[in-house]
Amino acid sequence: MHTKIIKTVIFLFLVSTLPAGAAPWDTLFETSGGRLTPRYAETVDYCRRLADASPLLHYATFGASPHGRELPLLIADRRGNFTPETVRASGNVVLLVEAGIHAGESCGKDAGLMLMRDLTVLADKARLPENVTILFIPIVNVDGHERFGPYNRANQNGPEEMGWRVNARNLNLNRDFLKADTPEMQDWLRLWTAWLPDFFIDIHSTDGADYQYPLTYGLEIHGNMDPDLSDWTRDRYLASIETSMADAGYPIQSYCTFRHRHDPRSGLRTWVAGPRFSQGYAAIQNRPGLLIETHMLKPYDVRVRSTYAMIDQTLEILESDHAKLREMTLAADARTASPAFRAEPFALRFAATDDSTMIDFLGVDYDILRSEVSGGEWMRFHTDRPETFRIPFFDTHAPTVTARLPEAYLIPPEWSDVIERLQLHGVRLRRLAEPTTLQVDALKFTSADWRAAPYEGRQTVRTEHQDFQETRLFPAGTAVVDMNQRAARVAAHILEPQGPDSFVHWGFFAPIFSRVEYIESYVIEEMMQQMLAEDPGLADELEAVKAADPEFAANPWAIRTWFYERTPWYDARHNIYPVGRLFAREDVE
Repeated sequence: MHTKIIKTVIFLFLVSTLPAGAAPWDTLFETSGGRLTPRYAETVDYCRRLADASPLLHYATFGASPHGRELPLLIADRRGNFTPETVRASGNVVLLVEAGIHAGESCGKDAGLMLMRDLTVLADKARLPENVTILFIPIVNVDGHERFGPYNRANQNGPEEMGWRVNARNLNLNRDFLKADTPEMQDWLRLWTAWLPDFFIDIHSTDGADYQYPLTYGLEIHGNMDPDLSDWTRDRYLASIETSMADAGYPIQSYCTFRHRHDPRSGLRTWVAGPRFSQGYAAIQNRPGLLIETHMLKPYDVRVRSTYAMIDQTLEILESDHAKLREMTLAADARTASPAFRAEPFALRFAATDDSTMIDFLGVDYDILRSEVSGGEWMRFHTDRPETFRIPFFDTHAPTVTARLPEAYLIPPEWSDVIERLQLHGVRLRRLAEPTTLQVDALKFTSADWRAAPYEGRQTVRTEHQDFQETRLFPAGTAVVDMNQRAARVAAHILEPQGPDSFVHWGFFAPIFSRVEYIESYVIEEMMQQMLAEDPGLADELEAVKAADPEFAANPWAIRTWFYERTPWYDARHNIYPVGRLFAREDVE
């Protein structure tokens, strides 16, 4: 018997036997009165039972964690299409909803399980949208989820026990979207590349101040996403969701980051998310990404149900605008691949401007106290005393770092880890079949400021550089990343060193900063005398450097190195970025 027929028979049987209230399908969150969230095995079991019960649902996995746990995925589709190819052929838009990337923040898991049940299994609520296919990941960080306990979130009001923020290697998956160091994220990227969702939701619980909003949001509408998609996200999606959530009893506000930490009266500000973060990553993939941040101090029941409402209301908007959204994402991909996109400076970093508007902020009364123990200031919030503040909202951003994008990047084959990560992100590339000499735009790093402590498992670096041109021999196997492709924004953020999450910043190219050949003092000292005799101007140049830098002037080895760098024995490739850039189209073919 065909699988769809079998599932239909099971579905009709189960629905016909469900009692009023459909108690057999209640989740642990519901049966516990909003106090508990299920463990990994219980979550997977519930997902499997839902899929077995409904022909509208399919349970799948998209990878495995380092501890061997499968990464669960529920796919919901009104027509029973459960592959990227069949869904794409149907014309549906794809909504990807993920929960538990920070496994202690479990609102999205519990809200999503209830919503997927209500959309597919319960007969009185079989209202799955016809033109939206839903991908739901109940837990992304499955290993962190099973570091389960009551003391994992000191700032959070429930559930009674929950998972841990980071994965088994102590890495934060919501800092790993671009660098993709973790197996979980690499599997997630394969899922993303296969499906290319049209809208993305990532669900968290925030830290920070107290206020009345049960839920806040982050949307990339400040310059790092395609302009038409940004306009739709702001003018259509945000305008609609703010109204519908307020009507549902859940007023929402932009993610509450204040100009002075925890102090609402200082003013509210937004920020442009870098591509290490979920919503920032979606933006450079030409897809709107919604960050949901439920308010950690609200009761767990309120947080879960407001999340449910936010996803549910989003589905209504996507169903209404499915054709428009699909048209816009395809158009954004085409624009990103066009010569016009590369003709304009590409913004890599942004900063808030001083422009602001006054808004009414639904806060609570609070006192600013001076601690007798630490000596520092802290806030005591009075949740029982709601207060509306009239505060400035700093919501305008301007680019601070831009790059001129080439027609192509060339990456020598020895940088295989970089090449493999590009492919994980869906960046298309080709290989040079034989050694090729090309004139390229290159750059040399003039400074490298390495972070003293590791961050997310890597030593990050801030750099400055100078551009120059050179003729360079690229070996066979060199990867050519043509920028006339939909993933050009992703490639630029990976390969432009000044990007906030570039692979230079994350240390992928750390070996180029090492000097591997040296010179003895008795060799260079004699050379120094000869160099000064042959070039009298060198003495003036040296004195100028000494005058500007007393530490240099007092360091014999620094002076010797200064001379060594001006000899033909010095490594000519030291501090040279191995990635070449081609700006002429004819050089790329």
